[in-house]
Amino acid sequence: MGVIHIVGLGGGSVNSLPYGTLGLLGAGHPAYIRTVHHPVVSFLDREGITYTALDSFYETASSFAGVYEAMAGYLLGETDRHGEIVFAVPGHPAMAERTVRILAERAPSAGHQVVFGPGQSFLDDMLLRIGVDPVEGLLLLDADDVDGVLLRPVLHTVIVQMYNTAKAMDVKAALAEIYGDLHEVVVARGVGLGDEESIRRIPLYELDRLDGIDHLTSLYVPPLRERSQRLGEWSELLQIVSTLRSPDGCPWDIEQTHQSLRPYVIEEAYEVAEAIDNSDVDALVDELGDLLLQVALHSQIGQDEGYFTVRDVTRALSEKLIRRHPHVFGDAEALDTEAVKANWQRIKSTEKPTAADRPFLLDRVKRAQPPLLESRELQAEAALVGFDWPDRKDVFAKIAEEIVELEQAVAVEDQLEELGDLFFSVVNLARRLNLDPERACRMANDKFRRRFNHVERQLEQRSLAFSEVSLDILEEFWQNAKGKDEQ
Repeated sequence: MGVIHIVGLGGGSVNSLPYGTLGLLGAGHPAYIRTVHHPVVSFLDREGITYTALDSFYETASSFAGVYEAMAGYLLGETDRHGEIVFAVPGHPAMAERTVRILAERAPSAGHQVVFGPGQSFLDDMLLRIGVDPVEGLLLLDADDVDGVLLRPVLHTVIVQMYNTAKAMDVKAALAEIYGDLHEVVVARGVGLGDEESIRRIPLYELDRLDGIDHLTSLYVPPLRERSQRLGEWSELLQIVSTLRSPDGCPWDIEQTHQSLRPYVIEEAYEVAEAIDNSDVDALVDELGDLLLQVALHSQIGQDEGYFTVRDVTRALSEKLIRRHPHVFGDAEALDTEAVKANWQRIKSTEKPTAADRPFLLDRVKRAQPPLLESRELQAEAALVGFDWPDRKDVFAKIAEEIVELEQAVAVEDQLEELGDLFFSVVNLARRLNLDPERACRMANDKFRRRFNHVERQLEQRSLAFSEVSLDILEEFWQNAKGKDEQ
């Protein structure tokens, strides 16, 4: 088994070079240094330490990811040849070093062991200079990983590997989406290097305009302190909802249950759909927020009652998305949307009981949908086995029959069931005519709104109120609206 000793060169100055690192570099094993662009390398040269620098990999690879992969492969090969090597990196051996992570992952399968030696991180000196205690919460990111998914604006954030102005430009763009252009950040270069050290506090928008950004440059991003600044964060929404449901919160929110909120879930979903139909982007943002509130409220209620938490909800969704997209997260292939849908249905069928496992034919029809659509699907399933009116005129006769029964039921104040039967029969007719009952109902609603609005305008033109006119006059205005509508 080969051995790879990984050591750190310290934060910058010779004073921070660990004695143990110096000892391993001079122990006679082949030594490799990721880059000569580190202040203590000149000291190693004076001490007669021999090493192989790997800077040439930066010149041949097309990306930084390619650099790290190539370096790791080379070092594993060198371990095969020599049996034991030393690899020195700037700072601490196990902090913000992708090559080291790759080596640690691949070494066991290559028959080698990674042994971490000493090192001092630049982060120690940097946090000391800017006065930050990491116990308050610290996020350390590579400049390549700065995006809205990984960023946590409630934490102190340090970004490393910001090698040049181009990288700084990418980092600025990602941060500005969350923090805003005016957020003050700290650019730290050469921390611990005496005269080379500089600490600059600037507004974020100036980041890519600075001179001297190089491999010794890191960025500190202070957390967003004001609640108004954090309102775009999922965690902040959950905290607000938790406060609303707390003993000192809102009486209405405290009283809500899953059942009491049920109508609002449906209402908000319809309002999202309306915003989409109207191509109203601003309304869509607002309505999606209202729908998201329902998710947050139900999750908080689940947590309050001890049944589930928002993590259970997001975990269940994440697991489902990964499971149903094997062409993205697995080895399956799906070359077009039809293949994607086929995979989705196949996987979905394995998650829930199949039709053969269910006791009744109509169990195939899901209950979780608008009632008119459920009626249509129930009737369609029954029709597949011959349970259907043979002729359209039979459907009209059934509707007439249900109207009579509804009239009789109203007389004895037992009308809800008969009204449901009438709806069911009308949906049956819609199905026979191959019409969408939901769409028909929406069209009727829109028509009524349009015509009633015209009636109201006619009243306003005459300076009249509804209470001041008879039903006959209102009917006349309605006919006017109807005639205008049909033009």
